[in-house]
Parts: sequence; structure tokens; C-alpha cells
Amino acid sequence: MPDGSVTISQLDLELRRIRKRYGSFTAVDDVSLQVGKGQFVCLLGPSGCGKTTTLRCIAGLEEPDDGDILIGGKEVTGDPPWKRDIAMMFQDFALFPHMTVAKQVGFGLEMLGKPKAEIAKRVAEVLKAFEITSLAERKPASLSGGQKQRVALARAMITEPRILLLDEPIGALDYSLRETVMLELKMLQQRSGISFIWVTHDQNEAFSLGDLVVVMNHAKIEQQGTPEEILARPRTPFVAGFVQGNNVFHGEAGTAAGGVLRVACPVGEFLVPLADLPAPAPGAAVSFSVRAERIADRPDPTLPNRVTARCTAVEFFGAVRRHILELADGEVLKYDQFGALAPRILPGQTVDLGWRAEDSVLHDAVLQG
Repeated sequence: MPDGSVTISQLDLELRRIRKRYGSFTAVDDVSLQVGKGQFVCLLGPSGCGKTTTLRCIAGLEEPDDGDILIGGKEVTGDPPWKRDIAMMFQDFALFPHMTVAKQVGFGLEMLGKPKAEIAKRVAEVLKAFEITSLAERKPASLSGGQKQRVALARAMITEPRILLLDEPIGALDYSLRETVMLELKMLQQRSGISFIWVTHDQNEAFSLGDLVVVMNHAKIEQQGTPEEILARPRTPFVAGFVQGNNVFHGEAGTAAGGVLRVACPVGEFLVPLADLPAPAPGAAVSFSVRAERIADRPDPTLPNRVTARCTAVEFFGAVRRHILELADGEVLKYDQFGALAPRILPGQTVDLGWRAEDSVLHDAVLQG
């Protein structure tokens, strides 16, 4: 529901407590979301979390069992797709094999009954904007993956929808093409002012593209916020564990003083800031996380949070050297070192590691349940 900070007329999309069931299986459970004008929103989560079903409900390809869908402030929950001021792009692009590129791009305008002269003019403009004018008379079988994607996007956007829905749109592209295509899509979205709702399980896509990242798990939204908020302050153990580079610790709450909570874990006692969370009752189950790049090896004695671990593997990613270590309780700890530095830890070594109290992030106990 609106919280008063954004009026309904300022929203391109609003979902109000959407639920979708298939028999006894709940695919989407009480999902609420607000998308402002021209936002790039990424629905992120593992397979089966409900993100694609949510997208299909927005598109009108599925009708929710409960809840409301508003597009541009208008209730559309029971409307068919063609009445929703949206366009959708699928992973396989769904191009018509018998049509030329020019015909593909103009197809939506033909369905709307636009005059031929207007269609020809708009097609020429869109082909130029997507830099595919030279492909106008070619058919899909002769196009590369990147060219097919541009054609599919041009076809989707020529009708100037309020919202463009994209379901894993670059999953079929070679890895080497993805970075280039992502940059093109982000620039295109910013120029057009059209809201994009992008479904992905790839964190790099979500954090590179999204103004708003919505992390889903088990049919619910676990957390939504800017990429920086999700990365810097995961609110649940799932989000912390799902986002690359986090280490998650589980333990019991101890005493709290000066805005800092003591947490007793199997591998030691740690200091964790409460931030904006209330202090849990002593003995309550809690969890917190610390990012791999915030950890230091050979820690200064003043660092309050310290562990001893054995290095089991080292992975080199160019910019980052990631160390995989095993703690005394058998849990895995990740420690990242800047890749340009000389290696300091080798597999088989047992090392001391530490981090500052303020680099620990306490998870919201309410959301853990």
C-alpha cells in the first residue's frame, strides 16, 4: 500500500498484496511493490522463488488469486495484456521466423491499426535508434544473438509502453556479450524514461542495472532497496547468504551496551552494532554477516572480532583473490584480498583473521521467521 511518500499517480506500477496459487502450491505470497516513473527494477532470487510468476501477473498472463495490480494509477488486475500499457520481452526473443526485421519491429503498430505511413516512419526511427537499419530486410535465422535481442527490444518499445517487462533477457547471450548489452540496455532505459521490470537470478545483472533490487525467496519479498543498500545492509540471513561475498554467523544474543550487541557463536564472541534494530532478549537466536573484503588477515590486536581458520582453497578473479577457509565448527569463511597484492595465505595454512565491530551487520530477527 502507498506509504504517503509517493502518490498513486506518480507510480508506473503498484502491486498490493499479490498472491498466486497453483493448487496447494503458493507461487507468490503477499507481494507488495511500488515502482516510480522511469525506474529500473530487478526482481532477483533463486529458481522457484516466485519472480517470474510475479512478472506474469503484472503482464496479465496470470491472474492473481488475491491482491491488486495498478499501472499508472489504474486498476488492471482483471484486464488482458493488451489493455495494460506494457510490453514484454522473453529470453528466447520470440521473433517470427518468416518476418523481416522491419516487419517484426512494426508488428505492434500494425496490431494497433496505425496508418501505414506512420508505421513506416516510426519503424525507420526505431531501427536507427537501435542501430539495426542495415538489418531491416533480413530474417531472424541470419541474425546473431545480440542482433536478435536488439530486434526484440525494438519491437517491444516501438509502441512506447509505460512498462517493459523482461524475463531473463540476456540469459541466452554469450558471456562476453553480456556486459556490452547490459550497458546498452541501461542507457536505452534512461533515454526512453520507460520503467523496466527485469527478472534475473544473476546478481551481477541486478546490481549493475537496477535502481531498485527486489530480492525474493519462497514466494515472498525478503528485502528491497538500492543495490548499495542490499549489499551493505542485508536484512535477513537469506539475503546475506544469497548475495556473493557475505559471511553469515548464527549465535545467541548477549548483553547490549552503547548500541552494540554481544553475540555468542560456536567459534567465539563478537561485537555487532544494533543500528536501527531493537536489542534482542538475552539468549535469543540471532544472526549477523560480514563481507569478505571487510576482513583482515594478521589482524591488529585492537580488532574486537577475531577468528582462527584453515585455508582450504584460493580463487583468483583478477581484481580479487578469494580465500575459502574452514572455521573450527566446520563452517566456511570467505576472505577477499585485492588481486594486485602478493599472495599472503596459501591452502593448508591456519591463520588469524579479524574485523571491526562496525563491519558486522545484524539481521532483522522479525524477518528471519
